[in-house]
Parts: sequence; structure tokens; C-alpha cells
Amino acid sequence: MNKNKLWSILCLLLTLVLLLTAAGVTVYIDPYFHFHKPLDNLEYPINNQRYQNDGIVRHFEYDALITGTSMTENFKSSEFDALFGVTSVKVPFSGGSFGELFQNLEQAIRCNAELKTVLFCLDEWFLLSGKNMILADGGYPTYLYDDNPFNDVEYLLNKDALCSDALGVLEYTAKGKQTTSFDSYSSWVYPYSKEAVLNHYQRPEPVNEITPFSQWNEESLRTNLANTAVKAARENPDIQFYYYFPPYSILNWDSHLRTGTLEQTIGSFRLTSQILLEEPNIHLFSFYTDYETITDLDNYRDTVHHSDAVNSLLLQRMHAGEYQLTKENYEQHWQEVQVFYTSYDYDAIFAE
Repeated sequence: MNKNKLWSILCLLLTLVLLLTAAGVTVYIDPYFHFHKPLDNLEYPINNQRYQNDGIVRHFEYDALITGTSMTENFKSSEFDALFGVTSVKVPFSGGSFGELFQNLEQAIRCNAELKTVLFCLDEWFLLSGKNMILADGGYPTYLYDDNPFNDVEYLLNKDALCSDALGVLEYTAKGKQTTSFDSYSSWVYPYSKEAVLNHYQRPEPVNEITPFSQWNEESLRTNLANTAVKAARENPDIQFYYYFPPYSILNWDSHLRTGTLEQTIGSFRLTSQILLEEPNIHLFSFYTDYETITDLDNYRDTVHHSDAVNSLLLQRMHAGEYQLTKENYEQHWQEVQVFYTSYDYDAIFAE
């Protein structure tokens, strides 16, 4: 064998060894929890929703799940656990769609036979979306979400996964830090004040045209719910699903009224209530009659995102059965909501 051929073989072998070593380190540490739960001898930063949430629901030990958009990021699992007698994980998807959230929920149901309780936030915007699209700012790591072992190479030989995240776990552990709790995972602290909200809010010019809740809206919503919430409830009668409409601030309603979309929005809430309340294992709550919270802009950082204190209050109220919708009261509830937010003196907010 000549020297050039020998050198080529040695280079190939060395390259293979290096690649296998890199892949082995990633598999062993597994910063995205794709192959296993956190190792007992390491501490993990949990800080990347779309790269870690799938692994969390696959491999962590839990019997309850908190999920939703950024509205759920400030929930504390420890409070949920204490109130409901469960062991929960929190897997929020900031800006997530119905499709993305239910993809993760379905994964949790498939992977965890112990799952018995789900808390799910119903944001208004995806109730009116036309399809169950998958959203992911900055790229969606589909190779982590499927069961195809061949595209795992995108994780195993990923420079960022190795150098930044896997080795970052070692650095994180060496600094004496603790694995991120589900109280602090994705939580945030902002100035909550009327001033902050008003600085964020650009009041739209009023329009004369009213946008109705159309037949297209109804058909889309029925299809989306049938393929997601209703399907999950019917296929898993032993799981208790707690859905809630979050208390967006009064300025969100000001925007709906001025842009003519208030009727359409409430129509989506009414139909969602009608459909979900047909399922005996779905518990539905609406906090839109919590006028004290909603009209106090000191509870918010913008027109929709409220403080962690409000998240804690929502848990207490759901556990106590307060603000719960039923087949008997949901029509009256939404009529009251429509009257209140149609007649509210919004101009007074800006006159103070």
C-alpha cells in the first residue's frame, strides 16, 4: 500500500472517529432530551422551547401538562401541583399555533400513559386562524419531532448542539447551577404598569364596518377543534382537560371595538364554548368577566400579557371552579361580555 493511500485511509478513519466522538457526546449529554431525560450527574439549562419541549414530554416524569402560548409562560408548576395534586411539566410555545401546540400534546399522550391532567390556554387569535399551521420563529427543528432515526444526524452532527448546548451543560454544571425548574422555565419579568401598556399600544382609528363571525370562520373553527381539542378529549376519556380563555387587557377590547372585530371575536368564543362543552372531560373557563383584573392596566406589560401574579390567581380560581362555563351559562356569559366591552368608556382611559 503506497503512502498516499495509507494517508487517505488514516484521514478517513480519524474523521470517522471524530464524528462518532462528537455524536457520542451529544447523545450522552443530550441537551434537547431527544434520547433520554436529564442525567442525574448533570444539571441542564432548560431555555429553548422548540428544541427541548418535545424531549420534555417524551422523557420527563409527570402526570400533568401546562401548555399554551406565551400567556402560559409565567405559570408555576409548583403552584399547579400543590393545588391539583399532580406532578406537572410546563411546555409553552411562544407564538405557537393550534397545530403546533396539539402536535406536542399528542406526543405527550403517546409517550406518557400516566398523563391525567392538561392545562391549555385558548388564545383568541388562533381560534380564527384558517388552518392548523406550524409556526416557529427562527426555524422549526422537525428532525427532533418525528420518529425517523435517519434525520437524527442533523442533531448528532450539529455544531451548535455540541459546542454550545451539550458542552454548555458541562459548563453550567461546573458553575454549580441547578437544572431549570418548571416554575422559572420561560418565565419573564417586565415592568407591569398602565404607563408601560399605553406606551406599547397604538390606538387604531375607528372604522364603521363591523366584521361578523362568518360561515367561513365557523367552518374553520369547527374543523380545527374537531382535529385537536375534541379529538384529544374523545380519544383520551381518562385525561381531564382544563381549557381557559385568558384575561387580555381592556385595551385589547378597545382595539377590537375600534377595528370592528369585536363581534367576530366573541362569535369564535361562543362557538368554541358550545363545541368543547359537549365533552365531559373538558373543563372550560373564561376570565373575561374578571373586570377588576382586565381594567387594571397595572396588571399588564402590553395589551395582552399579564403578570405572574395573575397566572397564580387563575390557577386558584380554576381549582375552586370559579369563572367556569357550562352548557347552562355560557350563552349568558358571552352576552354579558359583549354588552360590557361594547359599552365600556374606553376614552376615559386616555383622558386620565
